[in-house]
Order: sequence, then structure tokens, then C-alpha cells
Amino acid sequence: MSLEFLEAFNFINKETLIHKIDPRTKLILVLVYTVLIFLFQPIMFQLIFLFSILPFVVLSNLSRNLVKSIKGMSFLFFFILIINTLFISFSVALEISLRFVNLIIVFSIIFQTTPPDDITQALTKMHISYNIAFSLSLAFRFIPTIAKEVTTITQAQKSRGLQIRKGGVIQQLQNLFPLLIPLILNSIQRAYFVAESLESRSFGATGIEKTYLYPIKLKRVDYLLIILMIMMLVLGIILKINVNFLPQWLLFRFGF
Repeated sequence: MSLEFLEAFNFINKETLIHKIDPRTKLILVLVYTVLIFLFQPIMFQLIFLFSILPFVVLSNLSRNLVKSIKGMSFLFFFILIINTLFISFSVALEISLRFVNLIIVFSIIFQTTPPDDITQALTKMHISYNIAFSLSLAFRFIPTIAKEVTTITQAQKSRGLQIRKGGVIQQLQNLFPLLIPLILNSIQRAYFVAESLESRSFGATGIEKTYLYPIKLKRVDYLLIILMIMMLVLGIILKINVNFLPQWLLFRFGF
């Protein structure tokens, strides 16, 4: 499985409408779509969610990056299709794969169009502890960094004659140690530097009002999108609750 899928967590600075939307609006969008994606299982609904998300992808001008992220997960998609087709059915396998694609697209929208600092600011304004909000944004910020580091270490070790795919399963696991040890050591060193940097800036000090260089602010388009997302969630919940009142032929056709 390629590490390209981790690019979904990497912020890409562009001047688009989606980039300018308030991070809180995008957080609500992610929450609503995640609930709906797990609430409805039929393939038809997963396709509806997919086509309803695509306009956000087009407006954010991230189609190429998103295709690269999904391409990096191709091995996992193939594995899901094979295993679920063999043990359950092809329709279930396709539904799970579509659900997985939808989740990747939804989370890519917020991470690729929102700076980590704005995510922290949005979470704190939603009354989440600053320490928790900062830790979450910092963790997602370092995911692409670690992915690039893994690629660099792998290329360096291959240039020294390391053959990762050589031998059986046990041998291949042993071949990973020359990759894991430098990665762990670099991660520990990075964590030490980050801790020192935060301590020098009085991270965790109480009684200090936090300010931001670029404060986020909800605009008219944000309120419209929030209302639209809430309406979608309410309609989805109502449809799911009252699905038993629909005609049986309609339930069968839509896969309920």
C-alpha cells in the first residue's frame, strides 16, 4: 500500500471558495456526512453521497491530489473487495469500498483546505480544550511529514542494498527493522524538539488570553452551508426512522 494516501492530511494552500470557508463549517460538514455515510448502507445512498461531495472537491481544486490519495489506497480497496466478496457478497464489498472512498474525500476536504492553526482555533471556539485541540492538529500536521520520512529512509536503505521484499513473511518483517529504527529515533527526536519549543513559548500556562494572527469568523456562506448540513442530517434521520412505513417493493429496490 502506497503512502500517497497520507497526502489527504496535508494542507494545500490555494485561493478557492472552499479554502475561504470557516473551519467550523467544514467540521460540521465532515460530521454530518460521516453520520449519514454510516447511517445508510445501500450502494445507492453511498453513490448519492459521493456525487453530492464532488462539487466541494471541484470548488476546492483538489481533484488531482484526491485521486493520488485514493490511488495510494488501491491495495486496501482490492483487499476489501476480495475478502468481502468471498465471505459475504460483492454488493456488500462494493458498499464498504464506496463508504471508505466517501470518508477519504470528506476528511480530505477539511485537512487539505484548512491550515492546522485554523483547525485548532475552530475546535477551541467550539469549546474543546485548547490542549486537546492543539494535540489533534499537531498529530495530523505530522502525518505527511512522517510519510515523507518513511519514503526517504526506504530509498536510503535500498541504495545500501536492502531488499525489503526478499524472503518469506518472517524475513520480510525482519527487513523492516532497518526502516523502523531510524523512523522511531527521528520521531523521538522530533517530539523532543517540539516539547522544547512549546515549553519555551509557555505552552499550557493559565490565566493568559490566547490570541490569533488571523481570527476565524463565520460569514453568510458559512451560515447557509451550516443550515443546509443540518437539514440534510435531520432529513436523513427522519428517513431512517420512518423507513418501515415505506412500501415493501421500494425497500427491496433500494436495498433496505
